[in-house]
Amino acid sequence: MGAVLQVGVGIGFSIVAGPPMMVLLGTSVAVPVLLMLNTLVSAVAVDWRIWITEKKTIKTAIMGCLLGVVLGLVVYPYLSEQIVLGLTAMLLLIGVLTTLIPLRSVVRTSGFASISGLSGLSTVWAATPGPLMVFGLIATGRSAHDTRRLVQPIALVAYGVALLLHSMVNGGGFAQAPGVWTFVSATLLGSILGRVVGPLLPQHLIKNAIRVISILACYALFRRAYLVS
Repeated sequence: MGAVLQVGVGIGFSIVAGPPMMVLLGTSVAVPVLLMLNTLVSAVAVDWRIWITEKKTIKTAIMGCLLGVVLGLVVYPYLSEQIVLGLTAMLLLIGVLTTLIPLRSVVRTSGFASISGLSGLSTVWAATPGPLMVFGLIATGRSAHDTRRLVQPIALVAYGVALLLHSMVNGGGFAQAPGVWTFVSATLLGSILGRVVGPLLPQHLIKNAIRVISILACYALFRRAYLVS
């Protein structure tokens, strides 16, 4: 389900799969597993032609996101799990609220780069960057369908780098995760199905689905933060 949403709508994998996986494996083990699976989803979902037509936007997003990933890793050891989850939930909630406020003008390059940086923070903290990056793309004036396609190459690089850095810091995370190959198989199947249904979805449905999924993610993260306290 998470992979279908991620490919078909633009976000959803970590939001659907993350909370039960964090309960099942614990946050420290679940985050690198989620990063690995998200990298796989994004690799399947990428429309490689968009790298050429949207080179500038993708470059800006990737640079901002990578800076956020590095900053997130530097700060991560000093934060408790509860604070990490709570801060990520707040970032997502702010993103949802911005889509409900009518914008008189589109976000400029510097503003989009800042949003990308926040997305990088949430990538390395809780493996949930999708909504923030999607909200940033929508704020630049992109349509829901363009956003659905454009977010995939950005997420591929962000997740891949975050996964690499997490593996360098904690290489034993995967060894503690049971059933990884089952997760991989289900993720691949969902990704392929998402590529089929994605182009058929109407604009308003994609945008509303992004909002609903993001609100559910906020609830799941706040609840997890409360439970670990």
